[in-house]
Amino acid sequence: MALAPEVQAHLDAGDATGLGDPDFAVRRAALNVEIDRMFTLFGLPGPDVRTEEHTILSSGRRLPARTYHPPSVDAAAPAHVLLHGGGWTTGTIDNLVSDATARHRAAETGHVVLAVDYSLAPEEPFPAAVHDVIAAVHWLREHAVGLGVDPARISLGGASAGANLAVAAALAAPELAVTALLLEVPVLDVTQTAPLTEVTEGPEAGVSAELAEEVMAGVMSAYLPDPALRASPLVSPAVADDLSGLPPTYILNAEHDLTRRGAEDFARRLAEAGVPVTTRCYAGALHGSAILTRVWDTARQWHDDSLQILRDLALLTPAH
Repeated sequence: MALAPEVQAHLDAGDATGLGDPDFAVRRAALNVEIDRMFTLFGLPGPDVRTEEHTILSSGRRLPARTYHPPSVDAAAPAHVLLHGGGWTTGTIDNLVSDATARHRAAETGHVVLAVDYSLAPEEPFPAAVHDVIAAVHWLREHAVGLGVDPARISLGGASAGANLAVAAALAAPELAVTALLLEVPVLDVTQTAPLTEVTEGPEAGVSAELAEEVMAGVMSAYLPDPALRASPLVSPAVADDLSGLPPTYILNAEHDLTRRGAEDFARRLAEAGVPVTTRCYAGALHGSAILTRVWDTARQWHDDSLQILRDLALLTPAH
C-alpha cells in the first residue's frame, strides 16, 4: 500500500542526526531541533494570540507553563489543558507544533489553553508527570478568576504520551472533574511484550513488531524504574479495572499508527462502562502525520476536527 505523496515526503525529509547519541541530553536536544524543522516544512503556523508565562509548583518541582488567550471573551471562558507528546522523555511547550496547536485552539475555539512543561524521564520517572498534570489542573482552577476561566469547564487533551498522561491524571484524581478528554494517537496499553504490533497491513506492517518493541523498551526503561509498573492503570489506562468515572472522551487515531489497536480497545471499554466516547480514524495517516497541516488535506481535516470538538465543548452549559 503506497503512502500519500505528502506523507511519504514527510518520511523522506527526516534527519536522524544526533537522535541515536548515547547522551540523553544530546539526543533530546537533537529531537527538539528536528521536530521544529519538520514543523517548519510541513506545519501550519499558529495565529497571534495573547500569551502569559507561569510557573506551577508540583511536589517541589517548578514547571514552566503558558496560557494562550482567545481574542475576546464575554464571560468566563472554558479552558483546555494541552499536553505535548514525546514518549514521556522529550518535548516541550516551546516546540513549534505544540505552540501552534495551542494558538489555534485559543484563537478558534474560545478556550483559554494551558500548556505545561511536565517533568520528563529519566530525570523524573513515573509517576512525576502524572502528578504534574494533576497539579496543573488544580493550579488552573485556583487561578481561574485571574485568567478569565470558568473553573467548571476544564478539559484535558494531549497527543501520544501526552494523551496517556491526560487519562492517567483523570483516573488518579477523579476530583479534577474535567469535562472531557481529547486524545490524539494515544498510547494506552504498554503491558504486552511487544505492545504495539497489532497493525497487520499498511506501510508499518512487517517491521512493526521488532521496531516497536525496540523503541518502547528504550522509552519504558527511562520512564519506569520498575518494569512491573507497565501494568499500572496509570501507565496502561486500558487495563484499569473501572473506567466508568472518566468524562466524555474523544479519540483521534491514525490508520497506520502502531498504537491504534490499543486506542480502539480502550474506546470499546469506555463504551461498555457507559462513558460517552467518539472515535475518528484518519485514512493513510501515521503516528506523526497530524503535523502535516500545511500540505496534506487529511491532516488539515484532523486539525479542523479537533477544533470543532472544542467548539462544541464550549457550547455546553457549565455544571456549577
